Amino acid sequence: MKYQFKTHMPLLALGMLSGLLVIAGSELLRPQSAEPGVPLADIPFYQLPFSPDEAGRPRPFWPSRLQTENGRMIDPAVIPSAAECATCHQREFEEWAPSLHAIAGRDTIYEKAVEANEDLHKDGIEKARFCEGCHAPGEVLAGRTNRFKSVMPSAAETEGITCVMCHTATHANPEEGNGALTLAVNTGVDQLSNAMILAAPRDHARAYGGTATNALIASGDFCGACHTESYDASMSKAESRQHVQTTFSEWKESWYGRNDVTCQDCHMAPDPAAYVRQIRSGDLRKPERYAHNFVGANYLMFDTSLGTNLTFLRGGIVSGLSDAKNTELIARQGEATRALLRSAAGLSLRETTIEKDRLRFAVAVQNLGAGHNLPTGVVDQKYMWLEVIVRDGEGMEIYHSGAFDAVRGETDPGAVIWREDFIDAEGKRIPDHLTFITAAISHVRPGVPAKGEDVVLYETRIPPQVEGPFRLEAKLWYRVATQEFAYNTLKTDLVIPPFELASGTFVLPATEEVRP
Repeated sequence: MKYQFKTHMPLLALGMLSGLLVIAGSELLRPQSAEPGVPLADIPFYQLPFSPDEAGRPRPFWPSRLQTENGRMIDPAVIPSAAECATCHQREFEEWAPSLHAIAGRDTIYEKAVEANEDLHKDGIEKARFCEGCHAPGEVLAGRTNRFKSVMPSAAETEGITCVMCHTATHANPEEGNGALTLAVNTGVDQLSNAMILAAPRDHARAYGGTATNALIASGDFCGACHTESYDASMSKAESRQHVQTTFSEWKESWYGRNDVTCQDCHMAPDPAAYVRQIRSGDLRKPERYAHNFVGANYLMFDTSLGTNLTFLRGGIVSGLSDAKNTELIARQGEATRALLRSAAGLSLRETTIEKDRLRFAVAVQNLGAGHNLPTGVVDQKYMWLEVIVRDGEGMEIYHSGAFDAVRGETDPGAVIWREDFIDAEGKRIPDHLTFITAAISHVRPGVPAKGEDVVLYETRIPPQVEGPFRLEAKLWYRVATQEFAYNTLKTDLVIPPFELASGTFVLPATEEVRP
């Protein structure tokens, strides 16, 4: 045996060396794989109406601040849809599917608003990259936000903010906002089959959940990249930067930001309202897990009483769901949304005086549970107002402010209202979210800051021979869109219903709340 080994050893060594040389040579001679993604030049008829950046490079996604890590466009064919991810991540898919993230690029209210803005300018479709960068990043990155649709659509592009658009993020700039995210969506997609994922789960996890990505998507900075919005000359009539959505800075400068209670802690808790109550009690422990529902404040998109109108407003049903399952998930999300809204605000009577025939009182509108202003976001459409009714000792109404006309969908123009206004170049209010002609932003009344309050003073005449005790009924209302927007942009007579955030009944002049 030793003799045979000794005799054949040189031949074995030579064979091994020859094999290694062949393998090495093959690697050297094999054509190098192309860099992932699609070069900008390969997108036919792609329009670049905006100037290059400071280094002279084209800005294919401008005026959105969205970027890919390697600077290339994405190939829609290689981007997995959420329905594909659901093969293994069913719970996460069913949490995400009814959320506004899932329909961010397809809901009718958003789509109609974008179309109305696109019609304002010859480069309107390209300007809409500003909107789509946050609402439909797949569309922007693939080159489909273009007057010439030369790129085929894919399932992932119709899903708004789909799985891969968050789980490949590598950098965020929340101060810049306007979609200031960098995504490794070309280089961070593993292209493994389901069988290979099961065989090599760590490779899959590294592709979609690298250390940097996991840390980023757990931070408020990540959310702030889109939930900070400002208008400038690149996409509006503003001559200087106009701050439109300041949700991130509201949170960062608040008690919540200082105490590391993040956006995800509340909006991705399995039961957001319960978590808000936990925080309000002083318990700052993090949720046991994070769900993908992204529960927010848009109660309208979960109002199942609207029937087929709701399906229309949501832009259809997310791929991978049956009609029955879709309805079930939306109803569940609606309950969580309404509960979260009710945990946010409160009302309190601050002072009352009665002098001769004059009644004066003050109502404090309190932000009890929101980690940002109340209301927050782009609040030219989402707004909040206070309704107060004063009754005499006989129950007769002697004062009413803030009434809502449920037939016409109109709010009392004299109501105390928390809203921002878009102003055009002539100084007139724009009621229907025409972003591209907005020159300035003004506030009717700024939002109530986190853990803060806004005290509203009222004064009314007491009619002759009217006696007390007087009874004050106060309600804080919230609405996700103005009726002008419904008429002008949606072209519908559907009345946008308001939502009651808080209510209280008080005896005047006493400061003691009356239990109904």
